[in-house]
Amino acid sequence: MNNRQFHYFLNNLALLISHLAVLLVVVMATSAQASAQLSGSETGRRVMVDYIVHFAYHLQWPIQAFTGADAPFRICVMGGDSLSVPLAERLKHQRINGRPVALESVSQGEPMRARSCQIVVLGEMERSNLLKAVGALEFFPVLTVSDAERFAVTGGMIEFTGKGDSVSLQLNKTMLDRAELKVGNSLFRLSREVD
Repeated sequence: MNNRQFHYFLNNLALLISHLAVLLVVVMATSAQASAQLSGSETGRRVMVDYIVHFAYHLQWPIQAFTGADAPFRICVMGGDSLSVPLAERLKHQRINGRPVALESVSQGEPMRARSCQIVVLGEMERSNLLKAVGALEFFPVLTVSDAERFAVTGGMIEFTGKGDSVSLQLNKTMLDRAELKVGNSLFRLSREVD
Protein backbone atom coordinates (compact mmCIF):
# COMPACT_ATOMS: atom_id res chain seq x y z
CA MET A 1 0.00 0.00 0.00
CA ASN A 2 1.51 3.31 -1.03
CA ASN A 3 1.28 6.57 0.87
CA ARG A 4 -1.64 7.89 -1.19
CA GLN A 5 -3.72 4.74 -0.65
CA PHE A 6 -2.93 4.81 3.05
CA HIS A 7 -4.25 8.42 3.40
CA TYR A 8 -7.35 7.49 1.38
CA PHE A 9 -7.94 4.55 3.74
CA LEU A 10 -7.49 6.74 6.84
CA ASN A 11 -9.89 9.39 5.53
CA ASN A 12 -12.56 6.80 4.77
CA LEU A 13 -12.05 5.17 8.17
CA ALA A 14 -12.43 8.55 9.90
CA LEU A 15 -15.60 9.23 7.91
CA LEU A 16 -17.02 5.81 8.79
CA ILE A 17 -16.29 6.33 12.49
CA SER A 18 -17.98 9.74 12.49
CA HIS A 19 -21.08 8.28 10.77
CA LEU A 20 -21.22 5.47 13.32
CA ALA A 21 -20.94 7.98 16.17
CA VAL A 22 -23.86 10.03 14.78
CA LEU A 23 -25.91 6.85 14.30
CA LEU A 24 -25.20 5.77 17.87
CA VAL A 25 -26.35 9.14 19.24
CA VAL A 26 -29.57 8.94 17.21
CA VAL A 27 -30.28 5.37 18.37
CA MET A 28 -29.62 6.27 22.01
CA ALA A 29 -31.89 9.33 21.83
CA THR A 30 -34.67 7.35 20.14
CA SER A 31 -34.52 4.49 22.64
CA ALA A 32 -34.49 6.93 25.57
CA GLN A 33 -37.66 8.55 24.24
CA ALA A 34 -39.32 5.18 23.56
CA SER A 35 -38.58 3.86 27.04
CA ALA A 36 -39.80 6.98 28.85
CA GLN A 37 -42.81 5.87 30.82
CA LEU A 38 -45.73 8.00 31.91
CA SER A 39 -44.88 7.35 35.57
CA GLY A 40 -41.48 8.95 34.98
CA SER A 41 -42.86 12.48 35.35
CA GLU A 42 -44.83 14.15 38.13
CA THR A 43 -47.63 15.09 35.76
CA GLY A 44 -47.77 11.56 34.37
CA ARG A 45 -47.95 10.06 37.87
CA ARG A 46 -50.76 12.45 38.82
CA VAL A 47 -52.75 11.49 35.73
CA MET A 48 -52.21 7.77 36.37
CA VAL A 49 -53.34 8.14 40.00
CA ASP A 50 -56.47 10.02 38.86
CA TYR A 51 -57.33 7.18 36.49
CA ILE A 52 -56.63 4.46 39.07
CA VAL A 53 -58.98 6.17 41.53
CA HIS A 54 -61.55 6.49 38.73
CA PHE A 55 -61.25 2.74 38.05
CA ALA A 56 -61.75 1.97 41.74
CA TYR A 57 -65.02 3.91 41.82
CA HIS A 58 -66.39 2.93 38.40
CA LEU A 59 -65.50 -0.71 37.82
CA GLN A 60 -67.54 -3.42 39.42
CA TRP A 61 -65.89 -6.36 41.18
CA PRO A 62 -67.69 -9.62 41.87
CA ILE A 63 -68.77 -9.93 45.51
CA GLN A 64 -66.42 -12.92 46.04
CA ALA A 65 -63.46 -10.56 45.44
CA PHE A 66 -63.87 -9.43 49.06
CA THR A 67 -63.44 -11.55 52.17
CA GLY A 68 -66.42 -9.95 53.91
CA ALA A 69 -68.74 -6.96 54.10
CA ASP A 70 -66.19 -4.92 56.04
CA ALA A 71 -63.12 -6.02 54.02
CA PRO A 72 -61.06 -3.12 52.68
CA PHE A 73 -60.70 -2.21 49.04
CA ARG A 74 -57.06 -3.16 48.45
CA ILE A 75 -54.85 -1.35 45.96
CA CYS A 76 -51.43 -2.97 45.70
CA VAL A 77 -48.26 -1.67 44.09
CA MET A 78 -45.74 -4.18 42.75
CA GLY A 79 -42.35 -3.25 41.29
CA GLY A 80 -41.17 0.33 41.60
CA ASP A 81 -42.86 2.65 44.03
CA SER A 82 -43.14 5.86 42.03
CA LEU A 83 -46.94 5.80 42.46
CA SER A 84 -47.06 4.78 46.13
CA VAL A 85 -46.78 8.28 47.60
CA PRO A 86 -49.21 10.00 45.18
CA LEU A 87 -51.71 7.14 45.63
CA ALA A 88 -51.41 7.34 49.44
CA GLU A 89 -51.98 11.11 49.35
CA ARG A 90 -54.97 10.83 47.04
CA LEU A 91 -56.63 7.92 48.87
CA LYS A 92 -56.11 9.19 52.42
CA HIS A 93 -59.40 9.08 54.36
CA GLN A 94 -61.36 7.81 51.33
CA ARG A 95 -63.83 4.97 51.09
CA ILE A 96 -64.66 3.10 47.90
CA ASN A 97 -68.19 1.77 47.76
CA GLY A 98 -68.36 2.08 51.54
CA ARG A 99 -65.10 0.17 52.10
CA PRO A 100 -61.96 1.61 53.65
CA VAL A 101 -59.02 1.74 51.26
CA ALA A 102 -55.84 -0.20 52.01
CA LEU A 103 -52.74 0.68 49.97
CA GLU A 104 -50.14 -2.08 50.09
CA SER A 105 -46.79 -2.88 48.60
CA VAL A 106 -46.36 -6.39 47.20
CA SER A 107 -42.89 -7.63 46.34
CA GLN A 108 -42.20 -9.11 42.91
CA GLY A 109 -41.60 -12.48 44.52
CA GLU A 110 -45.17 -12.61 45.90
CA PRO A 111 -47.51 -12.59 42.90
CA MET A 112 -49.87 -15.02 44.67
CA ARG A 113 -50.36 -12.49 47.51
CA ALA A 114 -51.53 -9.97 44.92
CA ARG A 115 -54.56 -12.17 44.18
CA SER A 116 -56.31 -10.72 47.24
CA CYS A 117 -55.98 -7.15 45.91
CA GLN A 118 -58.68 -5.45 43.85
CA ILE A 119 -56.20 -3.37 41.82
CA VAL A 120 -52.53 -4.19 41.23
CA VAL A 121 -50.37 -1.40 39.84
CA LEU A 122 -47.37 -2.97 38.15
CA GLY A 123 -44.43 -0.61 38.14
CA GLU A 124 -40.91 -0.84 36.85
CA MET A 125 -39.68 -4.44 36.71
CA GLU A 126 -38.02 -6.86 34.36
CA ARG A 127 -40.27 -8.07 31.55
CA SER A 128 -40.10 -11.71 32.74
CA ASN A 129 -41.28 -10.71 36.25
CA LEU A 130 -44.05 -8.59 34.76
CA LEU A 131 -45.28 -11.53 32.69
CA LYS A 132 -45.13 -13.86 35.74
CA ALA A 133 -47.20 -11.43 37.79
CA VAL A 134 -49.80 -11.00 35.04
CA GLY A 135 -49.96 -14.78 34.57
CA ALA A 136 -50.43 -15.38 38.31
CA LEU A 137 -53.40 -12.98 38.36
CA GLU A 138 -55.18 -14.34 35.29
CA PHE A 139 -58.76 -15.49 36.04
CA PHE A 140 -58.74 -13.66 39.40
CA PRO A 141 -60.91 -10.55 39.98
CA VAL A 142 -57.87 -8.29 40.11
CA LEU A 143 -57.51 -5.27 37.84
CA THR A 144 -53.95 -5.03 36.53
CA VAL A 145 -52.71 -1.62 35.36
CA SER A 146 -49.31 -0.42 34.16
CA ASP A 147 -47.54 1.98 31.87
CA ALA A 148 -45.12 -0.75 30.77
CA GLU A 149 -44.78 -0.91 27.00
CA ARG A 150 -47.07 -3.51 25.35
CA PHE A 151 -48.65 -4.33 28.73
CA ALA A 152 -52.19 -4.82 27.41
CA VAL A 153 -51.05 -6.92 24.46
CA THR A 154 -49.14 -9.31 26.74
CA GLY A 155 -51.99 -10.00 29.16
CA GLY A 156 -52.34 -6.87 31.29
CA MET A 157 -55.79 -5.32 31.55
CA ILE A 158 -55.22 -1.57 31.26
CA GLU A 159 -52.12 0.05 29.80
CA PHE A 160 -51.40 3.75 30.12
CA THR A 161 -49.72 5.24 27.07
CA GLY A 162 -48.68 8.81 26.33
CA LYS A 163 -46.70 11.57 27.97
CA GLY A 164 -47.55 14.18 30.57
CA ASP A 165 -51.27 14.85 30.67
CA SER A 166 -51.82 13.48 27.14
CA VAL A 167 -52.80 9.91 28.00
CA SER A 168 -54.67 7.14 26.30
CA LEU A 169 -55.72 3.80 27.68
CA GLN A 170 -55.43 0.44 26.02
CA LEU A 171 -57.86 -2.15 27.35
CA ASN A 172 -57.54 -5.90 27.09
CA LYS A 173 -61.26 -6.77 27.12
CA THR A 174 -60.54 -10.50 27.07
CA MET A 175 -58.58 -10.29 30.33
CA LEU A 176 -61.17 -8.02 31.94
CA ASP A 177 -63.89 -10.53 31.04
CA ARG A 178 -61.86 -13.45 32.42
CA ALA A 179 -61.53 -11.60 35.72
CA GLU A 180 -65.30 -10.90 35.73
CA LEU A 181 -64.70 -7.17 36.08
CA LYS A 182 -67.54 -5.02 34.80
CA VAL A 183 -66.38 -1.93 32.92
CA GLY A 184 -68.67 1.01 32.28
CA ASN A 185 -69.14 2.56 28.85
CA SER A 186 -67.42 5.78 29.97
CA LEU A 187 -64.13 3.90 30.27
CA PHE A 188 -64.46 2.48 26.77
CA ARG A 189 -64.89 5.97 25.35
CA LEU A 190 -61.51 6.93 26.86
CA SER A 191 -59.69 3.86 25.60
CA ARG A 192 -58.65 1.73 22.70
CA GLU A 193 -59.23 -2.01 22.82
CA VAL A 194 -56.41 -4.41 21.96
CA ASP A 195 -56.57 -8.08 20.98
